[in-house]
Amino acid sequence: MQSDKLVDRVRQLAREIGELWQAQKPPFALLTGWSKSYDDILSGTFVTTLREDQILKDALATGRAILSGRGGDGKTWLLRRLHNRALAAGHVAIFIDLKQWTGGDYTEWAEWTRDNVGDGADFLFRRFSGLGLGAIDIDRLPPKSRKIVFVDGLNEISAKVGLEILAVLDEIVATHINMSVLVADRLVRRELPNLNRWWIGSPLPLAHDEVRKHLGKDAVLSTDDIRRSPFFLDAELRAGSGGSGRAATLDRLVRQHGGLSETELLVVSEAAYNAYLQSRSRMFGREAFELAVGQPIIAKLKESGTVCFNEAGGFFQHHIVHDFLAAYYVSKQDADTWGPLLFRTLSFEASSFDAIELAFELLDGNHADLFLQKLYDWNLYAAGYALAQARESDDPVGPEMRTVIFAMLADKRFDPVLATSQRADDALRLMQLTDAKPFRDAANFGEVCAAVQLVDSETQWFIDWKGLFGLAGTGEIPVEALARIKEEDSIMGWTVANVSKRASNGEWMISHLIQWLQDGANATVRWRIAHVLGSLPYHPALEQLLQLLDQDEDQDVRYGAVRSAVELSAIADPPLRATACTAIQQRARAISSSDRVERELRSSLLIDPAKAPEGWLDFVRDCVRSQFLATDNLSNRDLWRGCLNAAERLYQPTVAPAGN
Repeated sequence: MQSDKLVDRVRQLAREIGELWQAQKPPFALLTGWSKSYDDILSGTFVTTLREDQILKDALATGRAILSGRGGDGKTWLLRRLHNRALAAGHVAIFIDLKQWTGGDYTEWAEWTRDNVGDGADFLFRRFSGLGLGAIDIDRLPPKSRKIVFVDGLNEISAKVGLEILAVLDEIVATHINMSVLVADRLVRRELPNLNRWWIGSPLPLAHDEVRKHLGKDAVLSTDDIRRSPFFLDAELRAGSGGSGRAATLDRLVRQHGGLSETELLVVSEAAYNAYLQSRSRMFGREAFELAVGQPIIAKLKESGTVCFNEAGGFFQHHIVHDFLAAYYVSKQDADTWGPLLFRTLSFEASSFDAIELAFELLDGNHADLFLQKLYDWNLYAAGYALAQARESDDPVGPEMRTVIFAMLADKRFDPVLATSQRADDALRLMQLTDAKPFRDAANFGEVCAAVQLVDSETQWFIDWKGLFGLAGTGEIPVEALARIKEEDSIMGWTVANVSKRASNGEWMISHLIQWLQDGANATVRWRIAHVLGSLPYHPALEQLLQLLDQDEDQDVRYGAVRSAVELSAIADPPLRATACTAIQQRARAISSSDRVERELRSSLLIDPAKAPEGWLDFVRDCVRSQFLATDNLSNRDLWRGCLNAAERLYQPTVAPAGN
């Protein structure tokens, strides 16, 4: 009887939460596509298509589902409607709102999960469900009651914590009877625990008839019309027609619906960017924000519903508006400010590229080219995802810069590290521009080179770049070309680094690379040199990589060095491989002190089985064992255990059945 009363109490609290939500008016009819793999989702291939009323039954048949989509696809609206549908059907619905995550929650989460990541379940329920109940209380609900946990805003937090939360949710389903979870996320590949148990879905663009039902039967729509996205259709209904791009629509929305003048928009955009910088979350401190923008603007933002406040702080009603404002601020800054700190701030440490994509869209051709170049210098995949949002009608950058990004991503498709190859392939799959197709479809690096040569241009820097890129197909690189690795121009510098890795006999390069390091190369050049050293299986190259790993003050350089040490090991002879393995083991404690370096080692160990040398599984086991023992964090130990399990699946020799 007590458990039945608890069910009634939880359902009543859930109803009260649902009544507080601002409903989408008018509601749009959404279809969702579902599959069992991210490959299908990213390529738009689905096993089944479900209406909203089918999701709770069909998508949650295995108890675990994740809904991945672009910003503005209507995931939050859909999740809230499904929450209320579940309640109406007599189920227990629990809504975990990670959009309420604050910078301080990272510390709390680390404390809760210090001994066991599964302990984070109680923190999630108590902090973000609004029910005032913990995981133990949820466990007391009767087994006969169907319980569905809806999780919104996984993309609002860092990738590392997001992965840990997915592990917690997977464990909740495994240990609680009649429990299911449905998670909303951005359109990105996640390392889902027990992947075969998860359904992966994506909101489909609104049907043309659905859009015309709201805009009028004579509305002219293109295939990639942004008004096929629920948020942007809603924005047009609120603020009227105008520019067809995402940034143009958001600009019109905040000016007209939010009532902001140009001066006020600049003030709010700076405060929005600083909120990300200071809080590392969608939530921000109310006092600091109000002080930055002033009460008259605060009144406008509250009246229009653009910004809301609660006891935890302030937040924008839709995260894409916050992204736009932060992006608007960045687009007005001098290009000298575009660098790693700014990009990390906009992207939540590379966990969400929506704001970066909007900043890119806000810039004109020349500035967009430069922004993409600087973005490329920081993170090739960020540049790829920014370009992936571009449509044919946008024409944000010229064919030259597009070709550079396409070619560099296509080159990475043939990288020995599986995670690198997969990320590059994912970015190209998302491209909407037709000139990306030859690079996406290239079966080998020779076809990538051929696709580059087909792009005609009279622009001198591009002609120069084509010449450099083409050297990769010859297997030869002259010393004067290698020296360009030191250039400030990131496109040329990184192209040289990538081309040099394909040299057929590169031992002669080592002395030059080491000399340039000794001459005081900056951090970016040191990173490029570390990148090349990973392709040179010789003792001096390994010794230099270990020195960079031990002593370099820049985390990007150490990140590149640990990856290259593994790459070098994979192509080295057995004695040098053994030396490298011992060196990595000896540095286990230092490696584990940096999440980023540790994560890159774990990723780099899993290389393409076709390129793995004999005995690679033993190398991986030795590295994993040392890292496992070097960390006391149980969640990190679980990640290393998962790495070894993956390696055993990839490299374990197949034993033929015994004959008769």
